[in-house]
Amino acid sequence: MRRKKKPNPKTRTWQPKPVDERRPFIEHLHELRKRAIYVAISILTFGTLAYFVQQSIVNLLLRPARGQRFIYTSPGGGITFLFEVCVDVGLVLSLPVIVYQLLRFLEPLLDVQTRRLIFRSTMISAILGALGVAFGYQLGLPLALHFLGHQFTTTQIAPLFTISEYMSFVTIYLAGSALLFQLPLILVIINRIKPLSPRHLFRAERWVIAGAFIIAMLMAPTVNIIDQLVIAGPMIFAYQIGIGFVWWTNRKPHRPKHIQTLLEEDRAKQEKRRQQAVSNPSIPDARYNYRQARRPVVALQPARRQVVTDFDFVKRRPITIPRTLARP
Repeated sequence: MRRKKKPNPKTRTWQPKPVDERRPFIEHLHELRKRAIYVAISILTFGTLAYFVQQSIVNLLLRPARGQRFIYTSPGGGITFLFEVCVDVGLVLSLPVIVYQLLRFLEPLLDVQTRRLIFRSTMISAILGALGVAFGYQLGLPLALHFLGHQFTTTQIAPLFTISEYMSFVTIYLAGSALLFQLPLILVIINRIKPLSPRHLFRAERWVIAGAFIIAMLMAPTVNIIDQLVIAGPMIFAYQIGIGFVWWTNRKPHRPKHIQTLLEEDRAKQEKRRQQAVSNPSIPDARYNYRQARRPVVALQPARRQVVTDFDFVKRRPITIPRTLARP
């Protein structure tokens, strides 16, 4: 026989705090303020660290421009640009802290299964977002900047961008790339709310392909079909990955735990009722032969709302009552 492992008293098992229904509203505000202070400290800390490596970060941001020169049109334009860079870096590096503090604030309202689901979704979303940012930085952003900076240049027209405008364009572009790569996770979440059919998703693939090329044209407005394929291909591939995840999730019939418990209890009651019908012939059952007794055949049908409990020998018909009132 296998011995059961004794619990180690030194290890601390995390348990959720009980929900206090009479907790005043002001305490929730104090808790929210405390979590917001933690987030602000995290952003300030990472932003300060980014200030000491500002030159490396600026060179990394200017690399997709490929030698393009930028200007600032006010005395404080350089300081403003540097402040925006530090704040953006601090905000990106503080995303795990923000998610953690948000979960701690919502802890009394979430069960263990919901917390695990949110944690897994957050990790998958972070990985997909990192892939989207890398894709936009390496492929999409250089193509877009090259087209927008050299397509309309003539002998009398020269591009002259401010550094703040360039920073805003890069931020929006990379955020959009990260959002586009969330398509598989979005399909999985929708499938969890309402089950999707892979067949219907394949039928809608033509619209996804058309939308991918439209988005590729907006992200990299160039007439080169190869560049369009380079941008639209990963979007279509991400959609295929989402279909694969949906198929993997729906390969077995999924029922919630409470519904599965009710079905098992109902199945146990039906089996118990059949056993009682075998021991007591007065209770009709499908296995009881009523033709030999010259009585109408009555079958027990648990799927209906009416349950046969006895037989009326005067009126020669079964006695039925609603399923909710049936005895166990």
